[in-house]
Amino acid sequence: MLILILTGIIGCNSTLSRKKFTSRDLKGFPTQIYKEPPDSSEPEEFLRAIAGDTWKYFRDAVDQKSGLVVDKVWLKPDEVSDYTSITNIGLQMLSTISAMDFGFIDSITAEDNIRHVLTSLKRLPKYNGFLYNWYDLKSLKESRRYISTVDAGWLYSSLAIVAMTFPDLAQTCNIMIDQTDFNWLYDDTLHHFYLGYDIEQECYSPYHYGLLCSESRICLYWSIIQGKIQPEFWYSQERTLPVNYEQEQKPQGNWKEQSGTHYFNGYYQYKDLKIVPSWGGALFEFLMPGLLINERELAPLGIGENNRRAVEVHIDYALTEMGYPVWGMSPSTNPERGYGEYGVPLIGSRVGGYSPVIVSPHASILALPYAPEAVYSNLKTMLTKYDIYGEYGFYDSLDPKTDEIGRAYLALDQGMIMVTLNNHLNDNKMVRRFERLAGFEKIKNLLTEDEFYR
Repeated sequence: MLILILTGIIGCNSTLSRKKFTSRDLKGFPTQIYKEPPDSSEPEEFLRAIAGDTWKYFRDAVDQKSGLVVDKVWLKPDEVSDYTSITNIGLQMLSTISAMDFGFIDSITAEDNIRHVLTSLKRLPKYNGFLYNWYDLKSLKESRRYISTVDAGWLYSSLAIVAMTFPDLAQTCNIMIDQTDFNWLYDDTLHHFYLGYDIEQECYSPYHYGLLCSESRICLYWSIIQGKIQPEFWYSQERTLPVNYEQEQKPQGNWKEQSGTHYFNGYYQYKDLKIVPSWGGALFEFLMPGLLINERELAPLGIGENNRRAVEVHIDYALTEMGYPVWGMSPSTNPERGYGEYGVPLIGSRVGGYSPVIVSPHASILALPYAPEAVYSNLKTMLTKYDIYGEYGFYDSLDPKTDEIGRAYLALDQGMIMVTLNNHLNDNKMVRRFERLAGFEKIKNLLTEDEFYR
């Protein structure tokens, strides 16, 4: 059985060339490397100001012709990517809706912006109804003929929210959704999703998204809601890698049966805390599905509690074990103008886990549902100790050992910040939209039923 969960697929683009757009190609462009950060002592005002600056990335770092957000912007020297991913596009649409929820733009502007995006999506080449993973923004051609399962999960889930938010766009969104069948990307023998499908090689990836604690969990939620996958196959997702696999820890636990599925209810140990691990120990592997599903509320003894424990581990590991002044590690840029996978290695299944050397503000902000006071304090400390704030909010990363800053903005990370802040400050508007989808009751029942920690 071949199992693999997140190897940085949706965030990492190291295989793509770095090219430059000029300011003429974009709606806007960074004009200053440092901006005075918000200094309010009121957490809500402070976070709202961050949301306002973060939104400007999706306002400005957008190709004028296609309306699609660029993957990243580096500063000094300026370097703007001329490609994007379908996850970026999904989060761009959700960030636009979030800006409307905050009142940064009105509903007419939000709908017009998203209509521009949808017009371009309809023009993009596809395979078997699915959009490819990466597109060149100048030619609007695919950068590689590859269908990424997890990226598709985020895009089509986002389209469903757009359809619910703007009835005039619903038909366009639903046509694109109906063209896809996620069963095509699902391995019925293992009840795991393939990583994707390579059109040139005419074959599926040899690896699978098999671990439960992964941002790919959105694919499972989406397919259950659509009725493509039966809810009981949730229990076919691995809590840990099988005990005979080489991995970071030897799993502990017991065998259980639920909904006709016999599964190992395994866990790792971090100090005196039991936790179900992710692939590399990165926070977004645990927390990204929370952008659309309120796991904290729906699964207080299951995946929601496990998410809370992941946040607790990250805080303790960074502050106590590493001696850092700040915490929050996930795949991100680094000050060397590269990209890497970062996390707490002890709660990653992969031997050695991800490297714990870079901290990213987006990882901390993702933890708001579970530790709001700790997140507020952490962000304040970042602003006190580091020049990490610019025109579009927090820069992407910092090295706590050298104090160097990765002066970049990534659409993926900006989108996670934007949607998390919207949920936190605006009564979970995004997750409430997702909960209104026909079929969501199956997710609600499933999350309530699956108790890791009774």
